[in-house]
Amino acid sequence: MIVPVRRAVVAVGSALVVGSLACGGGTRLGSPTDYQMWLHFEHAGRIQSAMIRGDLPTARVSARTLAASPSAPGIGPEGAEWVEELTVQASAIRDAPAFGEAATATGLLAATCGSCHEASGGGPVFRHGDPPDDRGFAGHMIRHSWGADRMWEGLVSNADDAWRAGAAVFADESLEGDALTAKARQYADRLHELGRGAPGIRGLEERGARYGEILEQCSGCHAELGVGS
Repeated sequence: MIVPVRRAVVAVGSALVVGSLACGGGTRLGSPTDYQMWLHFEHAGRIQSAMIRGDLPTARVSARTLAASPSAPGIGPEGAEWVEELTVQASAIRDAPAFGEAATATGLLAATCGSCHEASGGGPVFRHGDPPDDRGFAGHMIRHSWGADRMWEGLVSNADDAWRAGAAVFADESLEGDALTAKARQYADRLHELGRGAPGIRGLEERGARYGEILEQCSGCHAELGVGS
């Protein structure tokens, strides 16, 4: 199951400094703004997890909640336009006619978070260690989970080091042997190709679009192999 793996990797592979979560200028620990930002973070993370599994209906549930959530009080003018854009991307996930459109919107959703945090001088701060060792099929998948989470954090917090650390995992060679079907091999090869090109992408919007492409490959491979749901 991909979700328990992801949660376990997050627990040991990345720490979130919650005190920096507020948007709109300044740290307001325990304020209504902090609470609203935490809800954004939680629902966005649920969307990401569901999309990696290829579970669009579940992603739509959190997207619907996120699209309907009120603007955080005291967000400040520097963050207001990005809150509107967040609603646009959450609505796009909710209403997407196909998985590909929802995947693109998911990447752009995370990039919108990062743009707001950049504009406001706030946002979450993540700390991560080294990626897990690649030991066989399970180890390779856990490593992919770690990479996907670091790239997501790089988008949400506009952190170049996290984005590059995650991309480096996908820049590795595809899994060898007969663990993958021919179709799954195509997804895996494309995934690694996307990873190799990811560090050179500079803009947050462009990075978000690349992440959407990566989500498509992950979910397609999981569906082919019957894992992640």
